[in-house]
Amino acid sequence: MEAVLAQLVGWIFLAALWWVFVRQYRKDPRRLILAVLLLPLVLFSISAIVDLLTAVLPGFGFLFSILLVLTPLMVVVFGAALVYNGILMCRREGAKPANLMSLVAGLAVFALPVIAVLLIRIESWWTYALAFILFMASLFTASLFAMLLLYAWVHGRFPSKADSAAVVVLGARTIKGKVTPLLRGRLDKGIELQQLQHSPRPFMVPTGGQGHDEVEPEGVSMAKYLQEQGIDEAQILIEDRAKDTMENLRFSNALIREQRPDGQLWLVTSDYHALRVAMASRQLGLDARAFGGKTAAYYRPSAFLRECVAIVRDQKKLMILLALPFALAIAGMMLVLPAVLI
Repeated sequence: MEAVLAQLVGWIFLAALWWVFVRQYRKDPRRLILAVLLLPLVLFSISAIVDLLTAVLPGFGFLFSILLVLTPLMVVVFGAALVYNGILMCRREGAKPANLMSLVAGLAVFALPVIAVLLIRIESWWTYALAFILFMASLFTASLFAMLLLYAWVHGRFPSKADSAAVVVLGARTIKGKVTPLLRGRLDKGIELQQLQHSPRPFMVPTGGQGHDEVEPEGVSMAKYLQEQGIDEAQILIEDRAKDTMENLRFSNALIREQRPDGQLWLVTSDYHALRVAMASRQLGLDARAFGGKTAAYYRPSAFLRECVAIVRDQKKLMILLALPFALAIAGMMLVLPAVLI
């Protein structure tokens, strides 16, 4: 009876945490602290469901145990997929440092366990300590990546938006005044969003300045594409000065508020970039939500890894806080290890 009561209390507590998460998400999904809450919530929910199914269906726990045993195999498959994607990126996009992220990550998946084993075989306290530091650093990195990947998916799959004043499409490099497939994915998503609201119809705001290898500002090229797709010229506000994401947001907001002081901005970028754009809009104090246009599947892994690095760079205080338990575990091991090995 006590076990049933404890389980019931656990379910109620879990449901309460989900209620808090959903409420805060609807209020403003751009806060990264929600990503920190979501990952343990999902893990605890999976654990609770497994316990429930094991009690109802004998043998289910054994099947789940088999999945856990296969975890190393899944890690190997994941590493191989990253290596393959990295090679594909180099072939299609060139061997630039930004395109090597998935290849480097995939090689690290295979190299780090080998390095750890070699360190342990030396059988010295400092090699044991180094192997443990390597393990904790890998665990922190993997947890951080899983947290951001999960929240980016939720953020893209379950948008929380109000009435829009304008759909702002962030620019990307154009070629001879023509939009690339990457940029076309953003523009098509922007058109789709604009059609969702009829009264008043949101403005379309293509934003982007002129790069050194472009024949005209990106905003101008994007506006031409929008008109080709049937968007009325009167509904298009061109922003043609911005050089980076922050300027895209600031300049577009100023342009829109001259026409419509009220209403949310719907920011459109590539799917892998949407979460960071959302966070940037919150940093600037804008009433905005971010959405992602379709990106080629082969391009996403490396691009999302770059986004993770950028988010870590932009959220240093939160990252230090998240890393603190791992750092304390390392410090504790460093204190205990010499005494154990004496």
